[in-house]
Amino acid sequence: MNILLAVVASLTLEIANPSAEYREQIVEIPLDGVLQRLGTVADSLRVRDAAGLDVPFQTTFDGKLLVEAAVRKGGVARFTVSKGAHGQFPMVCHGRLHPERKDDFAWENDRGAYRVYGPALERSKERSYGIDVWTKNTPELVVDDRYYIEDVVTIPRIDSLYRNNWHKRDSLYRIISYHYDHGRGLDPYRVGASLGCGAPALMVNDSIVMPYCFERYEVLDEGPLRFTVRLVQSPRMVCGVRVVEHRQITLDKGSNFCKMMVSYSPPKQGELEGVSVSLCSGVVLQPEDRESYVLGQNYVSYTDPTDQPNVHQAPLYVAVLFPNGTVTTKKQGNHVLGIVSNYDLKPYTYYFGSAWAKYDVRTEEEWKARIEWYLRSLQQPLKVTVKG
Repeated sequence: MNILLAVVASLTLEIANPSAEYREQIVEIPLDGVLQRLGTVADSLRVRDAAGLDVPFQTTFDGKLLVEAAVRKGGVARFTVSKGAHGQFPMVCHGRLHPERKDDFAWENDRGAYRVYGPALERSKERSYGIDVWTKNTPELVVDDRYYIEDVVTIPRIDSLYRNNWHKRDSLYRIISYHYDHGRGLDPYRVGASLGCGAPALMVNDSIVMPYCFERYEVLDEGPLRFTVRLVQSPRMVCGVRVVEHRQITLDKGSNFCKMMVSYSPPKQGELEGVSVSLCSGVVLQPEDRESYVLGQNYVSYTDPTDQPNVHQAPLYVAVLFPNGTVTTKKQGNHVLGIVSNYDLKPYTYYFGSAWAKYDVRTEEEWKARIEWYLRSLQQPLKVTVKG
């Protein structure tokens, strides 16, 4: 039986922190109920904090109202949602396709940036399978500018002007390229024929069936508080069976970790029968240092020395977290992995992410603490009550 609720002028969101430590995260509220109670539409919402100030919010493709909440231990934060006009909010979470660089797809928030590789790179036969990490030490968006400066304006012009002067070309490249830090971060991560930072893959027995580039993408959420993209990967052959991987990646403001939901198009009945298939993800270990890793109960982490340790000096911290279900963590070849055994190809969620020593995490101990804090926040999330 449908119950009609009276339209009200405003609703109160009470966001409680049941834990014994400070929490700051994006919270989700079912959007339809909010719109019904206020008698309005998503474009005519206003959210204010306890001081009466307007705060950023976002509505999502899957029907959520997002609000960023910071709540002291055992505390309650209150927000008012009403019908009304709101201003423009700074874009913090953003991503798009970059055809100027072989169909890269890159996304970022105020903590860091990531990219995956697309059809143009696969056609070139370059072997880059995994997820790349870019550092930044500013909350401002940097990725679009990096691509434009390097791949649209600078590199073609340098190559044209100094085609026969390698030293001049190299000197100018280092002054401008995003592979060197000019005060706002860089791309210091080496992916190649690996999982990089957090790409998923199937395993048959102990062999990784490496993924490759994406074939199609769809942007589902575009800031200011959350970015979500859906990727369909190039098909892989698993024991002679064609399998297609589907990824949905979400990155929120303030988070060092992306949420990955992965699944695989099911084979026909009887295909893969009797084959032991596992799901794995992890991080690649670099040849300069293959010992600075941690195998946690439900995560793997690594202190990556960067692609030029003697130049960049500040390490990159990477990790993959498995808060849902039992995993086996191990070192295998040039990876540390989390492995989900007897995987049924259905949607599975885990998290991958990074931090940079020149920005928000200085030491390995801080990175371990950040990982454990994030896992606790997933296990004991903020609780939202809607009143009004």
